[in-house]
Amino acid sequence: MLNIRHAAEGETRDRTGEPIFEGTVHARPYIEPGESEHLTAAVVHFSPGARTRTHRHTSDQLLIVTSGIGKVGDADGEYVVASGDSVLIPAGHDHWHGAGDTG
Repeated sequence: MLNIRHAAEGETRDRTGEPIFEGTVHARPYIEPGESEHLTAAVVHFSPGARTRTHRHTSDQLLIVTSGIGKVGDADGEYVVASGDSVLIPAGHDHWHGAGDTG
């Protein structure tokens, strides 16, 4: 069965204050918990300067920058990314990501 989610559907959730985030963060899931065994996907908006704390995942993570300037980092350094860029983060790799200082 296909699961089609239109752009106007779905609820944007305020994730500000959750332990993994620093700053103001909102997210709208494309896939709700329990809808897929192997995949999660969401649009996440980081306000200027907001970011995640260092963390890791049990599966690979793909970040796609849809607007603005972002930052991503790991033990090797900090990198600037911009609209249209993508970042593939391997499972088990300690990293963080978020918005640039101007969003």
